[in-house]
Amino acid sequence: MYENLVKHLETLIGIQLKILAVLAVGADGNAHQQEELLDSTDIKKMLNISDSTLYRLRKSKQLKCKLIAGKWFYYKSSILAESVNEGQ
Repeated sequence: MYENLVKHLETLIGIQLKILAVLAVGADGNAHQQEELLDSTDIKKMLNISDSTLYRLRKSKQLKCKLIAGKWFYYKSSILAESVNEGQ
């Protein structure tokens, strides 16, 4: 019985490690775990754009973003890259 319990615990630990690895890298496979996320209001102020422009940029995948709990968040690095592109 003890051996069986240890076997199940090792299986659970393996599953936990896999979950932690996915959370560290992200479900999409990109390593953004250390990158700052900004919400829509911050982005619109930063780029001086409207809701519809932000929607268009998100849909065209010009801005990297993530939907968390029903709210869109944008990676700061993609915002900085977009603002550089607009300046050219």
